[in-house]
Amino acid sequence: MNSLSALNAQQKEAVTTLEGPVMILAGAGSGKTRVIIQRIAHLIQKKQVSPQQILAVTFTNKAADEMRARLQEMLSGKQQGVHLSTFHALGVSLLRKSIHHLGYRQNFIIYDTRDQYSVIKTIMEDHDIDDSGLIDAKLVHSEISRAKSAGQSPEDFLLQQESLQKQMVGKIFRHYQKTMKGCNVIDFDDILNLTLTLFENHPEVMDSLTERFRYIMVDEYQDTNRIQYKLLQHLTKRHRNLCVVGDDDQSIYGWRGAEVRNIFDFENDFPEVKLVRLEQNYRSTQNIIAAANQVISENTQRMPKKLWSEKTCGEKLDWLQAETEVEEMEAVTRKIRTKILQHGRRYSDYSILYRSNFQSRVVEEALREAKIPYRMLGGTSFYDREEIRDALAYLKVIYNPNDEVSLHRIINTPRRGIGKTSLMKANGCCQELHLPLFKVMCRARKYERIPKDSAFTMEMFAGIISNYQQRFTNEKLSAVFKDLLDEIGYLRYLETQSGDIKVRERRVLNVLELLVSVRKYSEQNPEANLQSYLERVTLFTQSDNDTESKANQVLIMTLHSAKGLEFPFVFMVGMSEGVFPNHRALEEAGENEERRLCYVGITRAQQELTFSMAKSRKYYGESIKQEPSRFLLDINPELLSVPIVGETTEEVKKERSRESRSAFFTQFKQLEAN
Repeated sequence: MNSLSALNAQQKEAVTTLEGPVMILAGAGSGKTRVIIQRIAHLIQKKQVSPQQILAVTFTNKAADEMRARLQEMLSGKQQGVHLSTFHALGVSLLRKSIHHLGYRQNFIIYDTRDQYSVIKTIMEDHDIDDSGLIDAKLVHSEISRAKSAGQSPEDFLLQQESLQKQMVGKIFRHYQKTMKGCNVIDFDDILNLTLTLFENHPEVMDSLTERFRYIMVDEYQDTNRIQYKLLQHLTKRHRNLCVVGDDDQSIYGWRGAEVRNIFDFENDFPEVKLVRLEQNYRSTQNIIAAANQVISENTQRMPKKLWSEKTCGEKLDWLQAETEVEEMEAVTRKIRTKILQHGRRYSDYSILYRSNFQSRVVEEALREAKIPYRMLGGTSFYDREEIRDALAYLKVIYNPNDEVSLHRIINTPRRGIGKTSLMKANGCCQELHLPLFKVMCRARKYERIPKDSAFTMEMFAGIISNYQQRFTNEKLSAVFKDLLDEIGYLRYLETQSGDIKVRERRVLNVLELLVSVRKYSEQNPEANLQSYLERVTLFTQSDNDTESKANQVLIMTLHSAKGLEFPFVFMVGMSEGVFPNHRALEEAGENEERRLCYVGITRAQQELTFSMAKSRKYYGESIKQEPSRFLLDINPELLSVPIVGETTEEVKKERSRESRSAFFTQFKQLEAN
C-alpha cells in the first residue's frame, strides 16, 4: 500500500503536490526514486487517475525497469498502463506510428555509434578526405551529435561555422543525413529530433498523445538537453502537469549535450511552479556531506540547497599523498588490504574512482600486483563484441535490407566467395540505377558486369535473407534465430578462426549467450518480434549493460560512470590540479561542471572517503610537479584526518593559467591522445 508515514515533510510535499508544474530539487541520496514511485501511486490510489494518463521518463532502461518493479510491488498490478520509459524509447514508439509523415518507412533501423562511424568513414573516402588528417571520423561524429542535440540541421551548422575544418564537417554532415535517410536508418540523436519535428510540423498527429498523458514526471532532469526540454513543453502545453526531479549540482554531462540551464529556465517557462527541496541525505555520514557542501558551494551558478544527514559524523576523510603514481596506488591497495584484514570487510565494499580513462592503467596494474580482485565498470559492452555485432547485423538486414552498413558487414561473414571486385561492380550498378545494393543482389545475374560465380552467390545469399524475412514474421523469434545461425554456419566459422583457442571458445560462448538472451526475451514477451527485439538491444545504454555483479571484487570506474551508484568505502585517486579538475575540461567548459563532478564523487561514499594524489607524474620521461586539486582546498581541514597542504584556490588558478602551464597541458594532451 502507498503510505506517506515513512516520508519526511519535504518528500510528503513533493508526493502530494499533483497539479500544475512542480520542480523537485533532489540532493544526492535524498530518496528521489522513492518520491517518484510514491507520487505515481498517490495519483492512482488517492486521486483515482487512470494509469494510462501517467508518463514517467528516465534516462536508462535499467532505471525504468527498477521503477516498474517497485510500482508492481507497491500497487500489485494496479499500475498497469503507466508508461515508464526512457526519452528515446518513447520517441521510437511514436516514430514507429508516425515517421512516414517525415519521408521514412516504419521499418527503420537505429544505428549505434560504430555503425555511424562506418557511414562517416565511407563518406570521407568517397570525397577523398583523409581520416588521419585535418579531421577524423570520431571528431565528425562528435560534432554532428553536438549539433543535433542543439537542434541544428546541416544547413544551420554550416551557417555558424567559419573555419575550414568545421565547414568540411558541415558538408559531411549533409551527406551523412542524406545517406542515412536513403537507407531508411536513423541514429540516436535523430530519435528525439524527428519526434520534435512531428510535434512542430504535424501537431495533428501528436494531439492524441498530448491528450492522453495528463500527468508527466521526469527523473534526472538535470541531464536533459534542449530537444528533450522542448518535447516536454509540447507534451504539457494543454495541462501543464509536469513534475521534474533533478539536481543542478549533479549535472555532469554537458559534454554530451545536457543543459543545466534547463533547471534554471524552468521557473521562467513555468512561473507558477511549486519548488520543493529534498535536502536530507540518507546515504552518507555528516562529515562526507559537509565536505560535499563545501566543495559545491563554491560554484558560481546553482540553485541554493544544503544537504544534511541524521547519521553520525563518522570517520574523518582520509588523505594519501605519495611521491609517484605507483606509490600512490601502493598506498591505496595497502589501505584496502589492511582494512579487510582488520575489519573483515569484503572487496566489493570498495570502489576506486578516477577522472579520466587513461588513469585506469596504473590502477589496474596496482590491483593485480597486490592480488586484489577487481572489476571495471564501463568496459566493452556485450553488444559491442565483434561476434555479437555480426549476429545482430544479420537480424538488422533481415528486418531492413536497405541497412547497407550491416549488409556490407555480413556479405562475407562467414566467407561465401563474394570478392571485393565483384562487390565494387555491384555497387557500381547501384549508383548507375539508383537502386539499393540488396535489390541488385537479388537479381545479380541480370547485370553483365558482375562475374557469374559471384552473381550466383549474391542471389543465393539474398534468397537466404528473403526466406528468413518470412520466417521471422510467422514463427517464434528464438527458434528462427537459431536456425539462421545454423544455416549460415556462424558458430563453425568462429571455431575455425585462427588465433588463441580460448579466444575462439569465448566468442562461441558469447553467441550462445546471445541465443539464450533471445530465448528469454521471447519467453518474457510472447508477442515479441524482430522489430521489438532489435529496438531493445539498440536502446540499451552502457549503464544497462553493466549488470550488478555479486562477485567479491573492488569496483573501479570513472567518476562519470559512478553517477547513481553508492559504496560503503570510496577512494578518489589522482586528486591533483590538471588531472582533476581536468585541464581540457577547464579550457572548454570552465570549472563549474568539474566541481559538480567532484561533488558527485564525494557523495557516492556512505561510510568512509579517501582522497589520494602523487606529488609528481612522469610524462614521456619528464617529471612534472603536482599540487593538490583546488577542490580539496575548499574542504575544512577539521574534516580531514591529515591536513592537505597546498596553495590557496586563487594561487592555484594563477599558477595553472594557460600561459604558465602550457607545457603541462601539451604533455597531457599527448598522453590522452595515445
